[in-house]
Amino acid sequence: MTYGRAVFGDNQFLGVNHANQAKAAELFQRFSNPDQIIEVLGAAYDAGLRDFMFTTHERYDLVFDEIRRSNLFKGMQYTPCLPYAHKYWNRLSNDGLVSAVIMPLWQANPLGILPATFGMLLGRTGALISLLTQIEILMCKGLPMRGIFLQNAATDFLLAMERYRELEGFARAVEKLGAVPGFITMNHPATVQALTERIGLDRPWVCANYNQGGYRMNPSSQMVRASFASGKTRNIAMSVFSSCKGLAQDALNDTLRAVDTGVVDAILFGSSNPKNIVANAEAIQQR
Repeated sequence: MTYGRAVFGDNQFLGVNHANQAKAAELFQRFSNPDQIIEVLGAAYDAGLRDFMFTTHERYDLVFDEIRRSNLFKGMQYTPCLPYAHKYWNRLSNDGLVSAVIMPLWQANPLGILPATFGMLLGRTGALISLLTQIEILMCKGLPMRGIFLQNAATDFLLAMERYRELEGFARAVEKLGAVPGFITMNHPATVQALTERIGLDRPWVCANYNQGGYRMNPSSQMVRASFASGKTRNIAMSVFSSCKGLAQDALNDTLRAVDTGVVDAILFGSSNPKNIVANAEAIQQR
């Protein structure tokens, strides 16, 4: 499976805005209403977007319930990004260990709890990683999943700790679920080196910042661009409009040139404005 050139993201639904905190707060409040999320997803769908990449935040539970109940957005593919750590901290704080961990484990795969526990005690983490992945995607039950991506906080932490076995275990667990494994990172060169050379994955999907202003392109814009162009991975560019000093169209065109040359396979963007969604979708898809 592969991604379309344009992938719709969810920053706006979670109140993420790197340039304007007041706007971020307004978005977070607005999209606490699941109907508002469904309305914007409908605008993305009408614009021809068929991939939705999202964090496994609890506010999507009601959204996906309605999508399943009303059979909305036929042909849409879903890509959860996990884990969403705050969800578990909140559950631990409010409801204790049973609600936070034990109940989700039981819902996901009750027969897998003991083997995963014994495996962890013996230093084998594959079964546990598979079980934790199943927990995180419970909200997506019944929805077609194109991929499952590891959040950058987890990817980069495991890289820093040189826990390559766990990264490989995640990839294998996702493949067994019939989805494409992917990795979000704030350091594209280090991630590519680990995934392709140390682990031996064949052109894995990597999502990282790629933008005209060099925003969060670590360790440097030049090194990230070279890593994208290495051909070792299939790449999704995110934060395309971030830290844009000129026109947004100029920023988009910079990344579209990378799409034209095969350096970037897909562009991830989010918006709460239907007009912007249509404009960006047309620019990317009709390139």
